[in-house]
Amino acid sequence: MQKDSNNIAAQYDRRASRRGVLRGAIGVAGLGAAAGLAALLWTRKDIGARLFNPFTLGQFELAAVPGLTRPGGEPVAGFSAADLAGRRSILNFWASWCPSCVEEHALLVDLAARDLVPIFGADVKDEPAHARDFLRRRGNPYRAVGADDRGFLQRALGARGVPATFVIAPGPRIEVAIFGELDRDAIEDKILPALSQTG
Repeated sequence: MQKDSNNIAAQYDRRASRRGVLRGAIGVAGLGAAAGLAALLWTRKDIGARLFNPFTLGQFELAAVPGLTRPGGEPVAGFSAADLAGRRSILNFWASWCPSCVEEHALLVDLAARDLVPIFGADVKDEPAHARDFLRRRGNPYRAVGADDRGFLQRALGARGVPATFVIAPGPRIEVAIFGELDRDAIEDKILPALSQTG
């Protein structure tokens, strides 16, 4: 009788142990799947930026890039939504570490020389010294340059990288969005026609 009791107890312990292992495996798999789903939503859908982003096109403020000056020594200001609200302008997201930004920069300098509208530059996740050197060597086409240190404004406008360029209409509201490097066709076919609009 004692032997039978011992066998029953041993079988119960083995079943309980298997159930515990199975529950643990299911728990680990569930946690892994939940973490994977969270990472997918966070990165691919940019949920983090949407849920926790304090910026919108109508409400933001970018501080000036520290130490950035004009050739005569005048500091280059940052900018805010109020600077974009009253008239048509161009907003360009760039960074000194971005090869495509180097490629498109001469086009922005040429566009600024036409003096059609102000161009605002948002310097994304950049070192101030690198940003200053970039504009010193290549020219500064921007009316103002703001440091988008955490990419909040960039993501608020739907840009997932740099460069990105927007024509901003009074409001402010986005009239044209170009994700990626500017070229002459984009300027002639999209930007210039938008800049000629009234209202």
